[in-house]
Amino acid sequence: MNVENALRSTLRERAEHTGPAPADLADRVLGARRRRRRVRWGLSVVVAVTATGLALGQMLGGPADTRPASERDKRDVIGRADQSPPREFVAAGDTALAAHYTIHWADVSSQRIGQRDYRLLDQRTGTYRPVPWRYLDVAPGLRTAAVLEQDLPARRVGLVDMTTGEVSRWIDLPGHKAGAVEFSPDGERLVATTYDGTPEEITLGQGSTFARADARRTGFWIIDPSSGRTEWHKAPDEAEYTAFIPRRDFDWSSDGRLVRGPNDKTGYDYYDLKGGKATAPKAEKHLAPHPSGVSPDGTLVAGGPAGNSQTTAWLIDARTGVREDTVPGSEFLAWADDRRAVFLGCRGLTCDDWDKRVERLLLVDVRTGRVEPLSGERPMNRTEKELWQPVFAPR
Repeated sequence: MNVENALRSTLRERAEHTGPAPADLADRVLGARRRRRRVRWGLSVVVAVTATGLALGQMLGGPADTRPASERDKRDVIGRADQSPPREFVAAGDTALAAHYTIHWADVSSQRIGQRDYRLLDQRTGTYRPVPWRYLDVAPGLRTAAVLEQDLPARRVGLVDMTTGEVSRWIDLPGHKAGAVEFSPDGERLVATTYDGTPEEITLGQGSTFARADARRTGFWIIDPSSGRTEWHKAPDEAEYTAFIPRRDFDWSSDGRLVRGPNDKTGYDYYDLKGGKATAPKAEKHLAPHPSGVSPDGTLVAGGPAGNSQTTAWLIDARTGVREDTVPGSEFLAWADDRRAVFLGCRGLTCDDWDKRVERLLLVDVRTGRVEPLSGERPMNRTEKELWQPVFAPR
């Protein structure tokens, strides 16, 4: 006897004792039972189809989270101690590795010309991807890159969306070509350094003659990325170029009110945004030539190698200029917060032997000396084509 016949027999027996039941009572009860069964089955199908769709979407590469990579991973420290150069997103505190590059030098007649090959953070994948630009900088927040095209100096600046990789805008620089560009600390302006030739081009020396740079810095553009408005100001550099890389690029003061260019004797020359000479901000009175930087709270300056050391860097009181201490690291890169900074540094017994020396990105607590690696090792005996250089930006 099946369930439907048993139910009908039971209802007939009950009706004999309690009075007649509605003629369709059994059908109504069975109908309700069937409907509940269909609902349960339908829900199971919906859940199964949804789960299968999500799994299939992930298998096919569909993003489960469409936020930028720098927003998907908000850990305080994201290191890649096994990657050199880093392939995946690196960050510490309030700073992040936005890009890295190598320089390839080519000899053309008596000229040696440098060409930068960049890898820029792809916000879709969280990896560093090759890009065709010859110079770039990244705005705070890691959403936009300012780029210069293949042949430097360039006649325009491009703004690249780091999620799509597309240029959202070109800004022309009429009459004065740029060899470098940098965002202000608030990301609302750009300074573009202008040159009368290729800034990474030198004339090779003959016999006892040293190599010399032919390009000269001529001034700088102040650019409003949102409106495209530009202003050029004359600011030639009088230094005798004897360095292998002749760049004399402008960047911003730590408060973003002034621009500054390197000066071999005084550290920096400062200019206001109208091109007038200016004095250094109070927090930068004791700032050494690049690479060095003022902490976010304005109390400390992290600088270059301490004396003849190849493994430690100076830590200076920004108010007095007194050298407070040394910290692990040989080249300052960026502040992560008021007490932690990122350096390129070498650790171990081989640091004084250039053929055996290896460096990596290090996160250093300047108060305790605690060190945390952020990248794999970078052998210093590599050619410049293999010796990657980091580009940091506010996170």
